[in-house]
Amino acid sequence: MSTFQSSAGWQGRQFAQQCTFLLEANGFRLTGRSVLADLGVEIDEVAENRRGSVVWFEFKGSFQGARPGLLRTDTVKKAIANGALLRSLDDHPPYVVLTSHVPTAGSAAAMLTVALTLGYLDDVICVNDPVALQRLAKLAESTGV
Repeated sequence: MSTFQSSAGWQGRQFAQQCTFLLEANGFRLTGRSVLADLGVEIDEVAENRRGSVVWFEFKGSFQGARPGLLRTDTVKKAIANGALLRSLDDHPPYVVLTSHVPTAGSAAAMLTVALTLGYLDDVICVNDPVALQRLAKLAESTGV
């Protein structure tokens, strides 16, 4: 395994730990990872909010590297593809991406805008953005996105 891949894996696990801490701090009850083998989609964290509603979370981020979080178009495409596949289910919980970085311009930003508009993603929450974290707090209290 290359040093880059090893470092990326470690950073991803570290970011996932930070996300689970953040979710718990907001009152979510975490039930763990879920693999939907029929779709080929892995949910990083299945969580119940304070009202008992289930939310599916995907974690995309790190705090190192030149293009962390959703700044890479291939990372954005993977999150969007998962969301599109999840839409094939008749009734599924909200699908929310927690990230360390959100693109503000370029192809990655455009793709996210379209994916949110089409409902492939219910929200993209940057864990470094106080306004976005307010949306997470509201999600912890709501009956839906």
